Amino acid sequence: MGEQSIYTQIIESKTGCKIPLLANNRTVDSRYDPQRDSLRSCQSIKAETHFIILTGIASGILIQTILQNREDIFILAVEKSKAELEFLQQLELIQELGGNKRVRLCTVEQLKDSILELYVPAFYGSLEVIEQRGWTEENKELVPKLQECIQEALAVVSADFSVQSHFGKLWLHNIMCNLKQLDKAASPAEIKIDSNKTAVILGAGPTLEAKINELKANRNNYYIIATDTAFSIMCNNDMTPDCVVSLDGQNISGTHFIHSKEAQFKDTLFLFDLTSNPAAVRKALAFGGRLLFFISGHPLCSYINSNFTTGLPELFSGSGTVTISALDFAAKSGFKNILIFGADFAYVNGKSYAKGTYLDTLYNSQASRLFTLEKQFDRLLFRTPLVKLNEKSFTTSVLDSYRTSLEKYLETKGIGFIQKDDSYILDNSKNQADKNFAKHDQTRIFELDQKLADKMYNSIKNAPVPAICSDLSAEQICLLPLISWLRFYDNKKKEAFGFYLEKAADYYEKYLGRN
Repeated sequence: MGEQSIYTQIIESKTGCKIPLLANNRTVDSRYDPQRDSLRSCQSIKAETHFIILTGIASGILIQTILQNREDIFILAVEKSKAELEFLQQLELIQELGGNKRVRLCTVEQLKDSILELYVPAFYGSLEVIEQRGWTEENKELVPKLQECIQEALAVVSADFSVQSHFGKLWLHNIMCNLKQLDKAASPAEIKIDSNKTAVILGAGPTLEAKINELKANRNNYYIIATDTAFSIMCNNDMTPDCVVSLDGQNISGTHFIHSKEAQFKDTLFLFDLTSNPAAVRKALAFGGRLLFFISGHPLCSYINSNFTTGLPELFSGSGTVTISALDFAAKSGFKNILIFGADFAYVNGKSYAKGTYLDTLYNSQASRLFTLEKQFDRLLFRTPLVKLNEKSFTTSVLDSYRTSLEKYLETKGIGFIQKDDSYILDNSKNQADKNFAKHDQTRIFELDQKLADKMYNSIKNAPVPAICSDLSAEQICLLPLISWLRFYDNKKKEAFGFYLEKAADYYEKYLGRN
């Protein structure tokens, strides 16, 4: 037997509006003049609010009033369950709202996923939760769950926005710089990889130190894929990885590639995300190594790849973790047996990294009697709250999210794994190599010329500013990370999307050197 709705019948207000009656013989809407009351509620919405979560759909009159008075608002309206949504479908207004692009009707169970899908801070800016008091009174037992859903969803959205607002401008700069190096990169079709070997992916966690001797003893049987931080560790142990993967756009990432023995890297494949630090890319080219760019999710990179003959392979990065990108490369290259060393996602024995990273050099150069090496590492360890795993290991919420992202990737790809002796042992035998990955035809004559400038800039300047995020053009989507940065650092944070779109277009033109 289906769940019973909290609504029992449709009645008319004194002004002739159709409104639903609750089981307790009350109504969510005013029985006298629901349109007047809705207008009063609408007028209380802040001018900077462009996304609303409305608890209670009821007659839909409040939703209609908001839409009529604010053309710059998207409404996510929530009801208790499908039973309520089905009951309310007998109202013509609800049927009409169901087809409106500026409205999404959902249940409490669907609320979290709906927020994650629809709320884009770079586009909408501020979010506001509006309660229909009569609905809340009828559903008091749901309030804690509603609050939990909203808080959990916004925590995820906020974390993503935080990253984009921090790196948005830097990513644009890096992409433009790296495109100028594209003609120096190899084509994936030229890259020869012996996938019969065991691929060994190296994170820079503390347990990597104990694996150095094993790596040396089995060097001929291993295809070593080092993350950028682990690259320094390999160099300091007189080992040359077969491949190095980097996706960090920060300037500090260039220090991973400062080494004196450059000649030994001529056979090493350097995989850089197109958003990576350009100084690191230039250093890898100076090594004489083979360079290959990839993309991992930035919309401008995807746009360039789709509209021009760049043929950049795509690697998954999960929550922005280079270890997952290295793993995706190994899986797509056809390796059946894969090991992961140093992916601890924890501080082990009081250490944050294995010995030999750039931090050793950096902290030693800054050390003094009052600001010791140990004090600097301790400050790194205790910068966020620690969670005890066992007697020797502690983690943080960020590190644990990286671990979860890695294991979710393995589960999604159907890659079996076990953890043994501080390592991941993977079985990728059920999956085939990504044939497309090996057959990209990367055009080397690509130039950052007037074609890209005109296609992007003219599309942004001439396209109308959409009212909802789903109506953004491909060119406008490319600028969302930069707009996140603008929203965070610009004093006029409460402006509508069109204001930031105009500013982002000007930044883009500046980086193209056209003004």
